[in-house]
Order: sequence, then structure tokens, then C-alpha cells
Amino acid sequence: MKDTVLDLQALKTFVLGIEFKSFALAAKHQHKSTSAVSAHLKKLEMQTNSTLVKKEGRYLLPTEQGEQLLRFAKKMLAMNDEALETIRCIDLQGSVSVGLQEDFAEAILTECLGRFTRVNEHVQLNTMIERYTKLISAIQEGALDLSVTWQGNETTPYSDIIAHTPIQWISSPSFPLENFLEQNLPLPLVMVEPNCLFKKKATDALDSAGIKWKIVYQSQSLSGIWPAVQAGLGVTARTTIGRPDSLKIIQAGLPKMDEIGIQVHRAQDAGNKVQERLADLMTKTIQRNYV
Repeated sequence: MKDTVLDLQALKTFVLGIEFKSFALAAKHQHKSTSAVSAHLKKLEMQTNSTLVKKEGRYLLPTEQGEQLLRFAKKMLAMNDEALETIRCIDLQGSVSVGLQEDFAEAILTECLGRFTRVNEHVQLNTMIERYTKLISAIQEGALDLSVTWQGNETTPYSDIIAHTPIQWISSPSFPLENFLEQNLPLPLVMVEPNCLFKKKATDALDSAGIKWKIVYQSQSLSGIWPAVQAGLGVTARTTIGRPDSLKIIQAGLPKMDEIGIQVHRAQDAGNKVQERLADLMTKTIQRNYV
């Protein structure tokens, strides 16, 4: 029908349902009833005259038509957000300095900070990609206005935990995990620097499970970790944020690890409008993609 207009709220529900692989979780995330979410899905299926989801095991996955709608829905929602930001932020001026850990750099730089600079032409944006300890120090010293980091042992006066995400064991598809476990050989680990938050969580979990381990490769940056894992040198412990598609999540054989929090730090309690708007945008970007 030529006059059919897709409902943005229904599209948002559909995108969340696919990302969570559960429309019950999508309902909880939006503080809506499951019946309201089901009504959104039915409305979209009527408007598109298509079956949009299929059940596989415990999960709901998109059909071929659902995949097509998902692609357009994300673009439409992004345009909606950008339109609102343009109108709301039209008078913003000034400068803001932002620090990111490497894990968040690609997604936030491309989806969030890039859009922020397009919308706010009169705002000067400075960014820094660094390790956790340096970002925390920069916030404490006032060298940065905002920073996004993993939740670690250091504290800053003004910070909020905005999300939690699971830590996963990650390896190349061909890594022979069973050989190491069956023969009781030390599990080779690929880690970022000696004091990495993920290293402690990984080794604590292995120690509790009685699994031997050894560090076979350490890098100062995350960009050095992924090629080493891809080459089969060992397994690593990270979240799925920034994980290359060529690497797999190990589903069985190794102990589960805790979730890790994601924090937004501020140098001051009450930032100016530019800082508050950017902090809100980064928070929503992370929660939309990684919660």
C-alpha cells in the first residue's frame, strides 16, 4: 500500500527483539508489557504482509524478510535520532574532550562521535584512545571532560555505571581447546598488558575450576590481541564489543566469568550542555548496542 507508514516505535521494538533474541527482554528493556510488544510485531507483519521472525530453539530469529526490515529499521531509527539531536542541539557551542578505551573506539567513534560532530558544527571535539589507568588519571587531573571505560578498581568522583556485558572466552574457530582440556595441558592465554582487568577475571575463573594456564602472548593494545588469537596462539577473555567476526565465542568447556560494567566518567559533577548532551548520546549508543 502506497500510504503505509511504518511505526518507528514498532521498529524500535523489532530491532531490540532481534538483538536480544527475545521479545520478552525487549519488553523489559522498554518497560512495556509483552502484549504491547507482541502488538508492535503484529502491526509490522500486517504492514509488510510478511512473517518477520522464526523460532529456533529458545530464540526468535529474523526471517529473510525480517533481515531486510532490520537493515532499514536501523537506518530509520538512526535518522530519527539525528533529526532530534539536530533540532535540540542547534545552539550548542564550545569544546569537549573525550577519552575512550580501545574496545569502544570503533563503535562510538563511527556511530556516536561522528554523528555528534555533524549535528554540532560549532562544537570542537577532541578525542583520546588510551588504556584504563591513563584515562582515569586524565579525568582526575581534569585533562578530559568525559571518558568511557570498563568498570575497574579505580574510582572517580563523578561516574555512572551505564551497562553490564558478559565476559566471554574467545578463540579462532580452529583452536583445539579439547586437546588442552583432555590432556590437562596449560591453557595458552592471549592478554592485554600485565594489569588488564580481563586477565584477572580470566585467571581467577580458571584457578577456581582447577584448569592450568599460561600467558603465551601479551600486547599493549587490543589491536595486537585479535591477530594473535586469529593465528591460534591461544584464547582470550573479552566481551563481544569489537570482536572480529572471524573469531568465535567458546560456548562450553571453560568456566563462566562475571559480567563487567561500563562506566561514563566526568571531570565535574554538573557539566555544560555540550558535555551532558554528548554523555547522554554515548550512554544511549552503548546501551542500544551492548546491553
